[in-house]
Formats: sequence, structure tokens, C-alpha cells
Amino acid sequence: MNIIVDTNILVRFLLTSEKGTEQHKIATHFIDEADEIIVPTHVFCELVWVLVNGCKVKPEIVYTALSDFLQRENLVVREDEVEAGMHFLKQGGDFADGVIAHTGRGMTRGRAVFVSFDRRAVRILTECGITAMIPQL
Repeated sequence: MNIIVDTNILVRFLLTSEKGTEQHKIATHFIDEADEIIVPTHVFCELVWVLVNGCKVKPEIVYTALSDFLQRENLVVREDEVEAGMHFLKQGGDFADGVIAHTGRGMTRGRAVFVSFDRRAVRILTECGITAMIPQL
């Protein structure tokens, strides 16, 4: 069976504190038995936010867990978007900001400026050679 995975399934699958619970067992079964695991990019954005902000998992632990998960051969993702998010996460930024900057640049063929009040996001993008700024009047 091919499955499209919702965020809450990946939370139960990846979160150490869920190990041994009924929902962890069910999530693990579906992921392990799937022919294909389809994960829309926004699911990864939600997942990282929930794990880091809601569950207080350190970003480097989230990065390692996602890196391991992404090694599955039966995983179907938008690789360029996920790679952008993972790069951002590895640099200490938010996964979603990396995806937003990447997809926005693709939509504009790189002709737009990333604008955010998030100083860390702007710094990381600037360090990567991407035009980014904090808006000011």
C-alpha cells in the first residue's frame, strides 16, 4: 500500500517519548509496511516545528532523526525542497524558512528578495549568498 503520511504519524514514529505506545506501534507498522511513503514538504515543516517548539527536541537531534528517515528507499518527497529545509535546519535555522526561500526563489527565478523579521533566517540566507533582508520603514 502507498501511504500519504500526516504530521502526527511522523511525530509518533520519530519521537522517542512515544516509543512503546500504541500509536507509535501503529505508526511504525504503517511506515515499515508501506510500498511508498509520500511526505508532502509542508508535513516536514509542521513536523520540525512540532518537535522543536512543542516537544522541545533539540534541532540537531531533529536533523539527525530526519536525515535517518530520509534514507528510506521507498520515500517520495520533493527532494529539492526537503534539501533546502534540511540545509537551513543544519545551519541553525527553521526548516520552513529554508523551504520558503527555496520555493519562492524558484517561483521568481531568483529575482525576489526574501523578507522576514526573523534575523536568524536573514543571516543564514545572506551567508548562503541569497538576497534577504529585515524590512524597515
